[in-house]
Amino acid sequence: MVNVYCVKWGTKYERSFVEKLKESIEKHFTIEHKFNCFTDRPEKDYDVPVTHPELRGVWHKLSLFQFTGENLFFDLDIKINDNINFLTDEWKTFTCIDSTPWKKHKLATLAINNDTLINTSIMRWTDNKKVFDRFIEHRDLYLRLYTGIDRFIWNEGITHTTFKGTAISSWQEGIENNTIVLYNGKYVWY
Repeated sequence: MVNVYCVKWGTKYERSFVEKLKESIEKHFTIEHKFNCFTDRPEKDYDVPVTHPELRGVWHKLSLFQFTGENLFFDLDIKINDNINFLTDEWKTFTCIDSTPWKKHKLATLAINNDTLINTSIMRWTDNKKVFDRFIEHRDLYLRLYTGIDRFIWNEGITHTTFKGTAISSWQEGIENNTIVLYNGKYVWY
């Protein structure tokens, strides 16, 4: 069984974002799975209390690496339009999204602004406990160095691969009708 996670921490997103994501996954993911919302405010039977309350915001995504097994993660600001079973095609390596299609215009400034060519709006992993342990061991340093887990993964040499194909896109590419559309940085809901 696949464990499907999202994170709702703080007040940036209303609870309706979780409910819409859950409904979309139930509709478009036909593989046996269990939906979990990792949250600082448990309300529903599928809510899982955050395990490291000292962390803030996006860093709770990284704390999901403490869980092993077949795991998928989705940000709350995505739209699923069609079957997403392809996300489970391969479990060997930690997998995230190639953000080159919407960041290619920034390639010249990547080194200057400490940006990345990956995105963790969707992630797949089986055992990344050592990555989380490494982060926790030097947590204060990493929190000062990086504004988010994309930069941590990219700059700390965390072994990863990216999802293949063109079924995942960002609104920043001007694509609004794909299997999965990321609204990363836009904060709107459909």
